[in-house]
Order: sequence, then C-alpha cells, then structure tokens
Amino acid sequence: KQWYQRRVRGVLNYYTNYYYKSNLSSRMATGGTKHSPQLFESIEKVEITSQVIMKITRHCHHELEKQLDPNVNGVLLGLINENKHTLEVTHCFPLMNSDTDEGMEINREYMLEMERSLRQVNIDYQQVGFYQSTYLNTHCDRNFLDSVFDYLEEMNEAIALIYDPLKTKLGNLCIRAFKLSLAAFELYKEDKDFTALMLRDKSLTYQNLFKEIPVVVKNSTLTNVLMCELDKVQDNTSFFTLPTSSYLEKSMQLLLGGLDEINQDLQKLNMHQRAVYKQQTQIMKHAQERKDENSGREKNGLKPLPEEDFTKMFKAPPPVGRLESLLSANRIASHCEMIEEHVKSGIGKLYLADSFMS
Repeated sequence: KQWYQRRVRGVLNYYTNYYYKSNLSSRMATGGTKHSPQLFESIEKVEITSQVIMKITRHCHHELEKQLDPNVNGVLLGLINENKHTLEVTHCFPLMNSDTDEGMEINREYMLEMERSLRQVNIDYQQVGFYQSTYLNTHCDRNFLDSVFDYLEEMNEAIALIYDPLKTKLGNLCIRAFKLSLAAFELYKEDKDFTALMLRDKSLTYQNLFKEIPVVVKNSTLTNVLMCELDKVQDNTSFFTLPTSSYLEKSMQLLLGGLDEINQDLQKLNMHQRAVYKQQTQIMKHAQERKDENSGREKNGLKPLPEEDFTKMFKAPPPVGRLESLLSANRIASHCEMIEEHVKSGIGKLYLADSFMS
C-alpha cells in the first residue's frame, strides 16, 4: 500500500511538473505574453514548507559558525498554483558563492545535475527563484537587483527569498519574499541606470522599487502536533530578555552609512546641475553675441549671419543615474523599520524592568 501511494504521488508530481514546463514554454514562445502584467502580478502569496526553512537556516548558520562565507545563496524549487495565485516552495539546495567564471560553471553543472537527480526521485525540480542570506537588511544592492531581474526574465513568477540569521537568533523568524515591481522591471530592461526623467514618467520611487509578497509557512499535521508538544515544554522566561544594545548599535551604524551614500549622491546631482547651468549660460552668451553681431551688420548694410544651433557646439553633460540613490533609500527605509520594530518590542520590557527595580 505504501509503495502504491508513493507511485501515485510520483506520477502526479511528474505530470504536474511536465504540465508546468510545457505551459511555461508555450507562454515564452508567444512573445506578447512573456512579460504581461497579468502574469507578472499573478503571485499573491508564497507557501514554503518547514523542511525548506530548516535547510535554509542550516545552510546559513553553518556558514556563519564556520566563518566560511557570511553571504550564502541557493536555488528554490517548487510549483505555481495558478488557481490560488500561490507559489509553493517545496525544495531547495545550496550553491557555491563565487563570482569567477570557473565557479559559475561549477554552479551551472551542479544545478543541472541536481535537477536531473530530483526528477528521477519524483521531487519538484522546477526553479521558482533563489534564496539569499542578509544581515540587518543589507541585501538591497546592485547585485541583488541583477539576480532578481535575471530570474524574472526567465519566469514572471520568480521570487527572491531573504533570510536574516541575526534577527532570527533574537527569537523572530525573518524570512521575506521579494520581486521587482513591473515598472522597475520595464525600466531596468530598457536602461540599467535610471535617470530622473525615467523615474518621473513611471512614478517609480524607493517605496515601489521592490514588491514584498507575504510568506506563509505550511506544515503537515504531524508537524503541527509536534509544535504544540514543544510549546508546552518551552521556557517562557526568554520572552523577558531585554533587547541587546549591540544589535541596535549596528543598525544605527548602517543607517548612518546609508545617509552618507545619499549625501554623496546629492553632491553628484549638484555637480550635474552646475554643469547644466554652465552649458545653458554659454549657449545664451553665444546666442546674444550672434544677435549683437547681426545687428551691427544690418546697420552697416551687410547680410546678417544665419542662425545656428549652439546646443551642438556645447554638449550636454550626461544625466546622473538615480539607481544607487533608490537602493540606498530603500536600505535606509528598511533600517528605520527594523529599528522601530526592535525598539517597540523592547520598550515595554524596559518599563517593566524599571518598575521592578524601583
């Protein structure tokens, strides 16, 4: 009976993966529906199993304890439930963090071999995104944006799962799912460095640069029973632990670093504005000189000189890219939310401790 049940699940899993890959191939073959807004915004929540969470946490904490690599990443596998608008993450495996050509080739061969092996044992092998570790919300940078964009180019429903091991150690599981907004994806596809005019046309700000998708942890019935049993024997005194100042201090340092980056970007913008003002002044100066010269020639009975386009003589300075400013502003907003949440959870404990001491 158990063999028959495993066989039925294997057959259903195989045909589900086959249907999804064939459906994905047909959508990619029709160029008009590859990146349509309906498909891009179809995912409303992410369901992730506890087994996947344990694998991600084990990978991150193992690298953190061994001090091998603080930034780890891996591949997420699963299926997409189009009826419920849900992305189901059922499996994952780690990758080697390397920027060299040799390391990328090793990762590519390893991914192909893992997908082949998972398919043979009837496990979901369809890639639905990637996971990455972060520390105090420092993941929002150019590399992260490139990775999310590359996955979204292949599949509209792909996500990036972010795990913070330091915040999890404080007692709160920190797993968040992100993807690029449709406006940011279209702009990044046109030009890798946003300009102020492009941001104004698309109404794109740091608040809607990324779209956060709710994450739901899905457990089996036996897992829920085990969690209830563990809750009975759990030490509840840990809830009265006062917040650590080192966590808040590090968050403030990162916040100040983000403000310095914004200040540097503002200095670049001011230099660009001065260069534009200098160019416009030179154009107006030459235009006035030509006008005065033609007035003198007309008084002397000479033919006036033809009007010229002085903008061709003085090239306009290149526009300043606003992408780094958007990323910095996004990180600052994340740090502010993190500090507010950390202080809000600890302010009540501090008042309670002060009442006992007094």
